[in-house]
Amino acid sequence: MIKKYLTLYFNALLFLFIISSIIMFPEEAYRASLEGLDLWFNVVCPALLPFFICVEILIGLGVVSFIGSIFKPLMSIIFNMPGEGAFAFVMSIASGYPVGAKIVANLRRNNQCTKTEAQRMISLCSTSGPLFIIGAVSIGMLKNPQATTLLLLSHYFSAISCGLIMKFYKRDEKSKYKLCISNPFKELLLYRETDNRTIGQLMGDSIKNAISLILLVGGYIIIFSVISRIIKVTGILTLIIKSINLLPLFHIQNIQKLSVIVTGILEITNGIKECADVYTPGTAMIALVSFFIGFGGLSINAQVSGIIQDTDINFSIFFIMKILQGFLAAIYTFLLSTFANLPAFSIYPFYSNYDSIKWYNTLMLSSRTLVFLLLFLLLSSSLISLFFFSLYNKK
Repeated sequence: MIKKYLTLYFNALLFLFIISSIIMFPEEAYRASLEGLDLWFNVVCPALLPFFICVEILIGLGVVSFIGSIFKPLMSIIFNMPGEGAFAFVMSIASGYPVGAKIVANLRRNNQCTKTEAQRMISLCSTSGPLFIIGAVSIGMLKNPQATTLLLLSHYFSAISCGLIMKFYKRDEKSKYKLCISNPFKELLLYRETDNRTIGQLMGDSIKNAISLILLVGGYIIIFSVISRIIKVTGILTLIIKSINLLPLFHIQNIQKLSVIVTGILEITNGIKECADVYTPGTAMIALVSFFIGFGGLSINAQVSGIIQDTDINFSIFFIMKILQGFLAAIYTFLLSTFANLPAFSIYPFYSNYDSIKWYNTLMLSSRTLVFLLLFLLLSSSLISLFFFSLYNKK
């Protein structure tokens, strides 16, 4: 009871402070909100909206169950989770935060996975997308296309590592799928019988839910942009840095570099921007950027918290795994830069003029990625299905 009241009073005082700071520094708060709004409107909204709508429709049509029934053996062996995790992971890789969390939350709400399986899946399926890493980070902020390969591999290796670690979470609750192959078409029909909405109803619900979620994401981006600016102009950031320097193991002479770390932990985009300005280009800087992308910042984690709030998924466990993912991404960056001679590449030549990308271009790029992804899933599902059925018939 005491803890409940302390939390209530703390939250009330925190938001009273934020409101007071906005009143005291209206110009700074206005500029920060405009920057957050610009980021949401020109990058986040057109990049994620097609995925949000498509995910809702595919789940409602039973396509996710169809794909999941095919990938059950692979996902069970590798990650100890249902086949639907393959769909969530691929969609998360292609689109980025917070699509993976959205899919896992929907699967849990529809009882297509257990609480333990959802906890495993959300740790694997929480990644940034190539649209952000290649365009916004490597080319837009760092002005270093050569860092693309290193950032991508480090980030996705860290996510896979977290998925493998979570395989042993409540390991006594083993996956019930094993190597059994169910009829994917039967799974699809069974799900459609359960969800008997018409196509019109399904599309209407999907668009409504997708727009609601994209507005929620936009709200988090704007409020954290304002909070990040308030922390700086009120001197709280300086106070935090001085407090950290009082600790015996954390004495850092360069206050500006420590400021970048605190900013990146709070909000990923501002942290990477400041990192590019303050740190000397090199492996250490890229490793710090990898940490920011892997962890996602408090802003991304707050978005996930909002998405899973009406499920029984434990956010604390997810948050701990995101911290671990950030550190693993940084470690992989050092290892890959030391022991591997990685070629530089750009998946999208369109990114060569990233600074001019606006709403329409981002939407078209995201839509093309979505179509390619669905074709890839369809082809890979067919090949895996043929392989396992031929293996089963031989026996």
